[in-house]
Amino acid sequence: MAPILARYGSVFVYTYTAVLALGALAAIFMTAKLPRASSTPAWFDALLAVLFGAVLGGRLGFVAGQWPYYQDRLQEALLFSQGGLSYWGAWLGGAAALLLWVLVTRRPFMPYAARLLPGLALVTLFGWAACWFDGCAYGRETTLGFWSADLPDEFGVFAVRYQTQLLGFFLSLAAFFGVLLVRRRMPDRPYFWFGLLLLGTAYAIPSFWRGDPAPTIGLFSLRVDILLAGLLVVLGMLGVQSARKSGPGSG
Repeated sequence: MAPILARYGSVFVYTYTAVLALGALAAIFMTAKLPRASSTPAWFDALLAVLFGAVLGGRLGFVAGQWPYYQDRLQEALLFSQGGLSYWGAWLGGAAALLLWVLVTRRPFMPYAARLLPGLALVTLFGWAACWFDGCAYGRETTLGFWSADLPDEFGVFAVRYQTQLLGFFLSLAAFFGVLLVRRRMPDRPYFWFGLLLLGTAYAIPSFWRGDPAPTIGLFSLRVDILLAGLLVVLGMLGVQSARKSGPGSG
């Protein structure tokens, strides 16, 4: 674990921020190399809108989740260099930005959503790697075993924990290759929903072993992030089924 990558005088370069930035650059480069460019003119404008919405939404979601700390430190709320982004806040912010962009530019949603999907999977992959360096999304305390190690939480407290960041990384890696492998075989609409199904599953599974604080709901205190990931899985399944019923012209 190395939360601080470098220091230049009084300026710190946080590994979390650097890894996420690297992931965003990799996603932009890969999206530029993907085929179907002719069906998505001005795709780079759409990508910039999504990145802006995701970063803003992710930060606002993180601040909302840590409100007891930020309510007396509002000047720190938009200090993105300190790290701290909400995965689901980024999802909502990015989706809202793309929807707003296609409405303003009067373009169809699905071709752009499908084009940006591999980049989203890649950024998710880098997000788990960033959390491994930073200690966020850490696992519950357990005993030594195959999938546990002496790891810190986000406050630097070490204990034997489930390696949820590595599990999330490898599952997201599988989801990333999954969306790449089927990209040319599926029209945009079923492809998009299939990608959401993979990403939701890759996020939900490690969340069952996470130990970081999160809002819970219901009698069994189920984490809200698990419910959101489950909702993504259900929407993905329903979307794929609906697209198949619509026939080959659904893309």
